[in-house]
Amino acid sequence: MSQSPPTHAEKHRQRRSLERPLDVLTAPQQRALLALARYRYLTVPQMIAAGVAKNDSHIRADVLPRLCRRAGDNLVDVHDFPRFSAKGRLPRVYTLTKTGAEVVADMERCDLSEIVYPVGGVQYANDFDHRAAYVDCCIAFDAWIAADERRECLATRHYFDKTGANRSGTTRMRSVCRVDLPGGRFIIPDGLAFFDTGAKRRAVALELHNFPDVGRIAKQLAEYIEDIVTDAASRTFGHDAAGRVLSISSNPGLAVRVMDRMLAVPGFRGSRAFNLIAFNTIDSVKADFGGGWVLADRSPAGFFE
Repeated sequence: MSQSPPTHAEKHRQRRSLERPLDVLTAPQQRALLALARYRYLTVPQMIAAGVAKNDSHIRADVLPRLCRRAGDNLVDVHDFPRFSAKGRLPRVYTLTKTGAEVVADMERCDLSEIVYPVGGVQYANDFDHRAAYVDCCIAFDAWIAADERRECLATRHYFDKTGANRSGTTRMRSVCRVDLPGGRFIIPDGLAFFDTGAKRRAVALELHNFPDVGRIAKQLAEYIEDIVTDAASRTFGHDAAGRVLSISSNPGLAVRVMDRMLAVPGFRGSRAFNLIAFNTIDSVKADFGGGWVLADRSPAGFFE
């Protein structure tokens, strides 16, 4: 006697089965892997922002289990932070495994060495808020690029990526954002980006501030008053135009204090860098990466036109 066709509920259980081979991935699962390859570290809300799926219940129930809860051959690793007395429990963070990176390399038809993933897993509890906010900015940047077909992201670099990170051996690792300066000095911006607005090509260094020490922030930004530091992003990408610096604060009050402190830095207001350093807040950036940027005197920056 022939078996009756599976019901909708049975088909759904089969799709969610952890024993089902990974030879076929759903579209959201593929998007999750590509997003992790792009941003390295993601929480579920960040996956929603990155376009993996529209709601967290779908991601938690249907997208992630077959990627990270199997007995073996997981494509995604999940990290649960211990409970901290001051912060409470931090959100789970998801990353690619080597097997996941291999799948992405196959999807992208590129060599595995081109897919960056955290070999040592998640090891940054003290940097959680800063790194999460930085990833939020990167997701917003990509959304801004995608909103206009004339725009194009030409290259990005993240401070937490290291040279040699996916290779064994004795190579000394360093941030891919490190820019060496004369006299043995160097800077490591949180991010470097090279993009085309549709009218101009821009190279920018991104600095994210989520700590209240305004003096420390101003000291960091004051380095960019030197032309060789301000133009570091442009030199990194072989671009011959002036570099720009994006200062992003965790809240409006901090942004105001940073701008006021920079205006008090001797020589800043009359320097070339005054017109090359723009200020914004994380919420504004997440809403529209290309909008809300101002110079220290609150005049529009116009970096993204």
